[in-house]
Amino acid sequence: MTRRGACRVVAALMLAGLGAAAQGGTVVAQGVFGPFDGAWAIDVRTVSGPCGTGFAGEYSITGGRIAGRFRRGDQVQEVTGAVSPDGGFVMEIGGAAGIVLRGRLQWRVGWGEWESPDCAGTFMTNRR
Repeated sequence: MTRRGACRVVAALMLAGLGAAAQGGTVVAQGVFGPFDGAWAIDVRTVSGPCGTGFAGEYSITGGRIAGRFRRGDQVQEVTGAVSPDGGFVMEIGGAAGIVLRGRLQWRVGWGEWESPDCAGTFMTNRR
């Protein structure tokens, strides 16, 4: 966010607070949301190893935490991870013995690399 944008947000919050105070009300924060919160889709591609060509799935980010489930064939695998405020993230699919993805999110898109005990590849992700 630019400095100008931040000033607009602060001004809007101040005006909302003044309006609520004038009406005898209070201003209550609705929750803490991270800049990457929401639904995301991911496209995972294999570059090396016997893991097939890749797969696609969806996950969500809430408060910097990644969660979801991917279906690969007949298996459902848990998705966990975390996103830092600057967009760096680590995601695991299928637990510690599964796939580990490391990458970066910027606004509505992201990219990175992944590895498992037998394979490696790249991925792209975008906000839904």
